[in-house]
Amino acid sequence: MAKTRVSQLPRRAVNVASHRLRLGLKRVWVNSGQLIQIPIAATAAYAFCVYVLGHPYPFLAAVASAVGIGPVADRRLRRALEIGFGATFGVLVGEALVNLYGTGIWQLALTLIIGLCIGTIINSGGIFITQIAVQSVYVVVVPATSTTMPFPRTLDALTGSMCAILLAFLIPRDARKVPRRLAADMLEEINDVFKMMKRALSDADSTMANRALERARETQDIIDSWGSSLRISREAAKINARARRHAAEVTRLSRAHTFSDRAMRTMRVIARRVVGMTELGVEKPVIADYVGSLADGAKKLEIALRRGTDRSLAEAALSEAAGTLDPRAKPDWDIHDESLVLLLRTVAVDLLQAAGLTRDEAQSRLPPLAADAEDADEGPIAE
Repeated sequence: MAKTRVSQLPRRAVNVASHRLRLGLKRVWVNSGQLIQIPIAATAAYAFCVYVLGHPYPFLAAVASAVGIGPVADRRLRRALEIGFGATFGVLVGEALVNLYGTGIWQLALTLIIGLCIGTIINSGGIFITQIAVQSVYVVVVPATSTTMPFPRTLDALTGSMCAILLAFLIPRDARKVPRRLAADMLEEINDVFKMMKRALSDADSTMANRALERARETQDIIDSWGSSLRISREAAKINARARRHAAEVTRLSRAHTFSDRAMRTMRVIARRVVGMTELGVEKPVIADYVGSLADGAKKLEIALRRGTDRSLAEAALSEAAGTLDPRAKPDWDIHDESLVLLLRTVAVDLLQAAGLTRDEAQSRLPPLAADAEDADEGPIAE
């Protein structure tokens, strides 16, 4: 057994590396707009300071615009304001104190302490305070170039910050775009994990079962990114009139996020059970069909979330799949088979709720358990 696992390590490493590369390329594509805006804003701010303000080396103009926009489509307006004004204020504090008592070791420490205290008083945001500290240190350590204008580096930082803020206003984000994409990515992962588990159960393939478990464990980044994007979209809906009209869909995506997260957590437990079952070398075709039906429903839900369309087809497919999940379907099943089907019932309920159903409606799609059926047959007890 140990030799088998060691021999599988190179293949597992390749699978993990390819999966991470695929996610990384998706991030590049999603954030391509930001990655293009950074050099445009930084170059524009730098050129303005050189050719209009006459500053020979306006390093802080490019820095403030680059960090204000950021490489990720994340809280664009708030980020630009916090970083931009934090950087500008940090440079202002640094230049004022340098003009007051010069530069040196103790001046650096004192400037940093004063800047951090002032920043904390003004704003509790970590980004704002950090920018004040970083930029004030830069002003104290790096000597200023000769210029006739007062506080030249403060003007450089302010110019870069304004470029970042203007881009945040001129290129507004669609509050639905990123949550939709991440929602679809998550359901795609659920679909893929289900298909891997189906193959593993059909063929008693422990290698495929281990791949399904690894894939399920790699999904937490998507879940976390999806949740973060929803918080950003809710914030955008508060400050942007264009984004406010999408608040209802953002709320539905938040609900889908909650139940997709629950479904994936249960699927990791199922994947571990499947690994143990496949190592026994016994095929489970009926349970594999159950898993395949849930995969089809997850695929339809992925399409609906990606397009922002009606989820009724996904609801119908998931309801049909849920209706087959009877843990007593086969008399020769043992407790491991029955417990696996019970776990699949939990996933089905979560996915149905992600599709828009209430908990009671989702549970009504499941076949009754034996005890429930007997209670229903007996009816009310006469007194």
